[in-house]
Amino acid sequence: MEKLMALVADYANIAEGGKINVMGIFQTIKAKTFPVRHSQMTLVVKLGAELGEYGKNRKISILLVDENGKEMLRTVGDVTVPEKGGGLRPEINLIMTFKDIIFSKPGMYDFVIMVDSDHKGSCPIEVIDVSKTEQ
Repeated sequence: MEKLMALVADYANIAEGGKINVMGIFQTIKAKTFPVRHSQMTLVVKLGAELGEYGKNRKISILLVDENGKEMLRTVGDVTVPEKGGGLRPEINLIMTFKDIIFSKPGMYDFVIMVDSDHKGSCPIEVIDVSKTEQ
């Protein structure tokens, strides 16, 4: 499988026909004090199946790590790759909502996307301390 898309937003859902609706895409969280709690964010991932994967079971793991590689959260699920059909290669859409994530300090954070034990990509978030820029 390959990562076709990954983004973080305020909200997302999958509509009839498999269309992904996304509202409020962001890459930056601004805070005046730390640690800071982000009440809700939604990770949207689209994975494309490769030849030989059709109909197979795959374990998908999503990790949130800080800039030192320290794991902050992990979610794991099993998916079955659809059989090829309609002339297009099968895709898997994932929408995961995370609530009350605590960011201990400013810096770069990554949602890491794993399929089985293979790293397929990431989706970065930057947490910025705005207390130093406000005078």
